[in-house]
Amino acid sequence: MNNEADVKLNHQKIHSRKVGMYVCLILLALVSFAPFYLMLTNATRSTGDIVSGFSFFPGNNIAQNFREIQQRVDVIAAFKNSLIISGFSTLLTCYFSALTAYGFVAYDFRGKGVIFTILLVIMMIPGQVSIVGFYKMCKGLNMVNTFWPLILPSISSATTVFFIKQYAETALSRSAIESARIDGASEFMIFNRIGLPMLSPAIFTMGITGFIASWNNYMMPLILLSDPKKFTLPLIIRALNADAQDRTVGGMYLAIAISVVPIMIVFFMFSRYIIDGVNAGGDKG
Repeated sequence: MNNEADVKLNHQKIHSRKVGMYVCLILLALVSFAPFYLMLTNATRSTGDIVSGFSFFPGNNIAQNFREIQQRVDVIAAFKNSLIISGFSTLLTCYFSALTAYGFVAYDFRGKGVIFTILLVIMMIPGQVSIVGFYKMCKGLNMVNTFWPLILPSISSATTVFFIKQYAETALSRSAIESARIDGASEFMIFNRIGLPMLSPAIFTMGITGFIASWNNYMMPLILLSDPKKFTLPLIIRALNADAQDRTVGGMYLAIAISVVPIMIVFFMFSRYIIDGVNAGGDKG
């Protein structure tokens, strides 16, 4: 009887701990989401309502806020520009970084260790160090005020290559690659048909990170773009905030919401791939 009572008491303690843990997690989630909710709420309110005090209830001024900011900057064009740059940058980063990481794992060649060391050194160099040289190169190639210098450098992402390579060392099946070679498949076909599916959790993980970084990129578009028709969302938000004489607070919140909401959507759509990648890595370990 005492043993049964102890078991029952232990079960009650475990249940209480789980309930307490879930309550804490729910509270933390609410605290984390509260700023985003207030941002979305203020995006629907007028400037006067926002200045008078905060509210948890949405307003009905979102259309007016959009008209006000659209009169000053072209939000729709900036959204398209950000989407084009971020979309193509993410595709290039994911494919070519996965191809490079696949080459490090699937092949044995002379100097592989030296090349990987150089890759690690490149990861330690801040991107701001090369801005002046990069701008001069783009100017020499007549690529200033175009999207090309914001997209093409994504082909070589040392951080993405390193992450996918570390994942590939445990997830990539050498036996499947050798079997495909015996069957006469070309190397690119093996990579596209076998390598990419095996590396998809790591690719999606870094794809989300790369998309968010490109979407929020402010410094490089500021330096390279001078045509307002080619501005990205971070640049038009800066333009809205720069005019202190004609500042609409509701419009500012709406512009920030337009910039943040797509990132949240992308993350929620593909976050399960991050979990799958962690689980797969744990199973391989």
